Amino acid sequence: MTFRAVETLKKVDVILCEDTRTTRKLTNHFEIATPLRSYHDFNKEEVEDRIIEEMKSGKTFALVSDAGMPVVSDPGFELVGRMQHEGLEYSVIPSASAFTMGLVTSGIPSYEFTYFGFLPKTGRKRKEKIEEIMNHPLTSVLYESPHKIKDTLRAISGIDPGRNVSVSREITKKFEQHERAEAARMTDMLGAEIPLKGEFVIVVEGAPEIEETFDMPVEDHVAQLVVEEGMKPKQAIKAVAELRGLRKQDVYDAYHKK
Repeated sequence: MTFRAVETLKKVDVILCEDTRTTRKLTNHFEIATPLRSYHDFNKEEVEDRIIEEMKSGKTFALVSDAGMPVVSDPGFELVGRMQHEGLEYSVIPSASAFTMGLVTSGIPSYEFTYFGFLPKTGRKRKEKIEEIMNHPLTSVLYESPHKIKDTLRAISGIDPGRNVSVSREITKKFEQHERAEAARMTDMLGAEIPLKGEFVIVVEGAPEIEETFDMPVEDHVAQLVVEEGMKPKQAIKAVAELRGLRKQDVYDAYHKK
């Protein structure tokens, strides 16, 4: 929690939260007396109109989540969209986000990455999503629960046991832990070196580039493009050079010696 976040929660009229019991622990710790009101996936459509009307009348609200950054894999984007539509002012107070912290501590390339959030719970969609992640060229970041983490790592290891994977748990809490290993080794670590407790962030290294192989000589490849694709020799030479990662001059020489 930042000073700005604490001061904001003290100044607003109402704090919207997923579970008032969870948020009460936070507000008690920081001596925040602001009233709490439930706002979660199961009641957000029912309470949204009332919240918007109260905002229009001048009442101020803060939205918090049980853990991490509000709206990220948590309810709230609908309310933000509604406020935009109604022309109501709002601001974002920076706070901890598990997926960014897990990514930073992973040691896996992070210049480009894709955040997948939580996987589908069961069945074909879950299997397809894991396959998508394992074929994804960029680093992937996802959340997982303690009772599914081992099955997820088994699935990852089944596709590519040597893929680098980072697992973080209990981020910002007393038993915070970060581990990185190849997928097969990480699967064995779960339940042993890594307790199956808390919420997990998994960071998966992007899929390796697959080098395309060609079963024909360079000069035949150029000729094929000329005949079958109708390219001019100059165009075909350039295309073959790019496809094979060769110098155009080398491809030119090979073709014209044919």
